[in-house]
Amino acid sequence: MSLLQTVQQYLGKSEVEQIGNQVGLDPATTESAISAALPMIVGGMAKHASSAEGSDTLQQAMDHHADALDDVPAVVQSPPPESVTGGFLNRIFGSHQEKVQQGVQQASGLDFQKVKKLLATLSPLVLSALARHKGGNQPEADSNQVGSLLRREAQKAQEEAPHVGGLLGQLLGA
Repeated sequence: MSLLQTVQQYLGKSEVEQIGNQVGLDPATTESAISAALPMIVGGMAKHASSAEGSDTLQQAMDHHADALDDVPAVVQSPPPESVTGGFLNRIFGSHQEKVQQGVQQASGLDFQKVKKLLATLSPLVLSALARHKGGNQPEADSNQVGSLLRREAQKAQEEAPHVGGLLGQLLGA
């Protein structure tokens, strides 16, 4: 199962509705926005993990959010406040944050603030799924393992999400 599929299996109808309420969207638009955001999040994390420093930062974020999938409703109901959102997204996307936000904005048609909220809500879930994919019971993965896993997952995401595949390809090639 891919990283995207892992996250999506935890996003049922009520979670999608909660995300929509947080972001200010109807359920159909929320589903569409989530399907655009998840691959871009994975791609942004993969690009950020291409450096040792970025990979280490992601490893720390993964450790911090490892249990997020255990209580999705709580994560969705309490995304980081606006004052924290930019720093959180910068920490997990680094210098690629703007490209991720633009990609989601272009693919979903959402305004910038809604994209930021959506990314801040979904990113802990992706980090939790990533922690599970690297092997929750194994010792911490080194930065190369995290980067390799994310690159493989970003390539899968590109295949699984053709509606953002071109945008994701631009991000990964940047």
